[in-house]
Amino acid sequence: MIKRILSIILAVAMLGSVATVIASAEETTEKTYKYVALGDSIAAGYGLTASGTANDPALILSEDLIANPIQDAYAHVFGERLAEIGAEYGYTTTATNLATTAYRAEDVAKTITTEGYKGTVAAHILEAFVGQGASEALVPYHDIFNNYLPDADMVSIQLGGNDIVMGIIYPMIQSGNPILNDTATAVALLLFGQSPTVAVGAGVKMLMRDKDLITADHIAEAVAYFGAITDNADMYVQNAADNVEEVVKTVQEVNPDADIALIGMYNPYGNSLEYEGQVRDICTVMQNMFVKAVDEAVDIEIAIGEKAGDETSDIPAEAAEQVTKELDGISISLNKYIVDNSYFEEMQKERVKALLTIAANELAYPIQYLTAGKNVEPQMLSLNEKLTAIAERNNATYVNVYDISNECNTDPHPTAAGHKEIADRLEATMNEIIRAKMAAAEPEKPTILLGDVDGDGQVLISDVTALQRHIAEIEEEGFVEAAADIDGDGEITINDVTQIQYYVAEMPVDYPIGEPIQ
Repeated sequence: MIKRILSIILAVAMLGSVATVIASAEETTEKTYKYVALGDSIAAGYGLTASGTANDPALILSEDLIANPIQDAYAHVFGERLAEIGAEYGYTTTATNLATTAYRAEDVAKTITTEGYKGTVAAHILEAFVGQGASEALVPYHDIFNNYLPDADMVSIQLGGNDIVMGIIYPMIQSGNPILNDTATAVALLLFGQSPTVAVGAGVKMLMRDKDLITADHIAEAVAYFGAITDNADMYVQNAADNVEEVVKTVQEVNPDADIALIGMYNPYGNSLEYEGQVRDICTVMQNMFVKAVDEAVDIEIAIGEKAGDETSDIPAEAAEQVTKELDGISISLNKYIVDNSYFEEMQKERVKALLTIAANELAYPIQYLTAGKNVEPQMLSLNEKLTAIAERNNATYVNVYDISNECNTDPHPTAAGHKEIADRLEATMNEIIRAKMAAAEPEKPTILLGDVDGDGQVLISDVTALQRHIAEIEEEGFVEAAADIDGDGEITINDVTQIQYYVAEMPVDYPIGEPIQ
């Protein structure tokens, strides 16, 4: 009896006290699902809206580009599909494309972890093709990545191709060998969507400019380097795979809860496989075109003023046969990139014809037919096998896009139709995972204990006070009304207060106070 009296006195004394502010257990928040895309120029949508390296909006990642994304890029197309799925579950969805043109997987991982990091190859390309200081636009990438990745529900990663290609051409750019340097520039222009006429013309023009600097050692070094590309193919692929896995692990460190879709490589020159006899090795192509072109450029000075005679006998028979009928068209399209008219007339015409023909036949002819051989096809397939294994051991999901259709053009970037197909594959592969996550994220009803009217998970004297204040019509923030009707009569009365007091005083009660409400 003494306990009961004391508890009542204590409860009355606390009636006028200030109740602790407790957040309502019934408070709800908007349901959101956030998708983030990481990748290189393919994922960025490079080449979809503009021509020319410096004019393409996908060249530089910025908050403005994020807010106004390239509509045909697969990340945006998939985002629209995601919004439809989200609507079924009452979710607001977002799609943020953080793909970075000319970035390797190695660069993406370092950008996430290192403040101020600038992608090595991307920085060089921006400085070369856009202008001095242009690479400073890459500095904010670290903050942008870390602004969006931690909150993502799903992250797609499509990287690795640049690690292979840039692993080949970047050492050429830095080599100091005019042949390697000029060749790398031409290939880089092709990779950035320039036409073969412009890319090859620029390469040959630079070779002509540098012809007095080229030595026999340069030629030998170039031939050896090109030959070693094939020998080192497995090394390039393994390096790319290792770098991609580092990106996966880095993303998981930043956001352990995100579902990761690891998108494989596609063969941009896949249609060339339908043309028997035209599949050529890219190394052979480079050697045939540039080494022979350099030979011609070096020998031209010696041959000036002499008769051609049999001096063109080393020119491929198929090239020599077409000199006459192709010269007009080739010289019109390439001449402005190689020599001006006065220099053209000074040189021995048969040599120049051969040079132009080699350039046109060996590389300007649709490049996909020449590069889909033992470099592109096996390397992409090998990389995809490794990406599949990476996904399996890192709890990610591999998305196969290798055989998407592509148009017969020289740009390795997919068209809008190709991007749509990638979005289709991404949706088909991740659909169940996305839906399961949205369904599982339905907020569970909080467990409510009978008598726990202040929602702190316990039934104490503070609940008596809160209930008394409620009955006295004193506003009580965080009051859990469902826990207040102890006797179940549909009303909150002094009897309910009394029952809680009994419970707190450890006296017998007739109701399951302190037990979850069913």
